[in-house]
Amino acid sequence: MSFTPFTPAMVLGGAAMLAALASGAAAQVVAAPGAPLAGVCVYSEELVLSQSQAGVAANQQLARFQQSVSAELKPANDALINDAKALEARKATTPAAQYQQSASDLQRRAQAQDALARTRNDQLVRTRDEAVRQIGTAALPGLNASLTAHRCSIVIDKGRVYSVNAAMDLTPEVIQKVNAALPTVNLQLAAPQQPQAPRQ
Repeated sequence: MSFTPFTPAMVLGGAAMLAALASGAAAQVVAAPGAPLAGVCVYSEELVLSQSQAGVAANQQLARFQQSVSAELKPANDALINDAKALEARKATTPAAQYQQSASDLQRRAQAQDALARTRNDQLVRTRDEAVRQIGTAALPGLNASLTAHRCSIVIDKGRVYSVNAAMDLTPEVIQKVNAALPTVNLQLAAPQQPQAPRQ
């Protein structure tokens, strides 16, 4: 019998934290860009989320929450792995009925641990989503003001652009506006969701 622990590998997907959002941006080509094009702008929501003061604060808090969840889950995960190895080592000398009972008990513990880990992962995801919501809400007025000031007819995702004239990039000024509007965020780990009662 083997046991694979369900750990908070963070259902936060490939972007484990807000900071990871910025790392996904395409590397910029080192070249002298041409003149700015009127009406064409670029913007990176990912950089606003990760490089604004509130984004940095959110990253730090989310990292602490993840460390706390990992520390909470590790002892039980380790115990399950050790107990599964010990049970397997005793298999040849343990009566079949006793072995099956021990295996069933271990499976129930593993299922309970998986359920707890999934609950914590859900809490982490919803906490991350709350940070994104707060920063996105703070960024919207600044972004709208920048779009109007630069008379943008089209806005391109900066992460998909290899090279761009800095004069066309709205991101730095939006980050400044977010810093002024939302200097930090104070996150609380989202409470576990209560199971919904079945409909009558």
